[in-house]
Amino acid sequence: MTPPEDVLGYPVPIARFVARTDLAVVALQHVVAYPDGCALHLHLNVRRGSLDRSTWDGIGESHAGGFPGPTGDGLRFRVDRGTLTELGGGASYDDRRYRGDRQLWLSPLPAGPVEFSVEWRKAGLDRTATTLDGRAITEAAKQAQPYWP
Repeated sequence: MTPPEDVLGYPVPIARFVARTDLAVVALQHVVAYPDGCALHLHLNVRRGSLDRSTWDGIGESHAGGFPGPTGDGLRFRVDRGTLTELGGGASYDDRRYRGDRQLWLSPLPAGPVEFSVEWRKAGLDRTATTLDGRAITEAAKQAQPYWP
């Protein structure tokens, strides 16, 4: 499932760090609520610091997917209830900094608190979680409007 193509979702400002270390940041900027789920909008930023060349070159490759896979050091997202689906995103990096954006779809709408976690061992992030207010997201979804009546 993905966001409906003919509904204007309603934003829920969240603006919090999900994970932050000396080298890496994963920030949840906001959530856009729809009748059947919500889109999570994330910013990722990694600075090279003391990472060696082969580890640094692997950062750009390790962000693909975002969900548990065969390797344990790539970027992973999880929730304790519901289902996450990747909607898209983009990234760029050079010799000193990696910058990326991700959009994830969470469905169904959470009825209560939902734990959202991120792990990116390649970038030095152990599993870190934050709790999202599911009731606020569900209330915001009531404000979503169809494009046409």
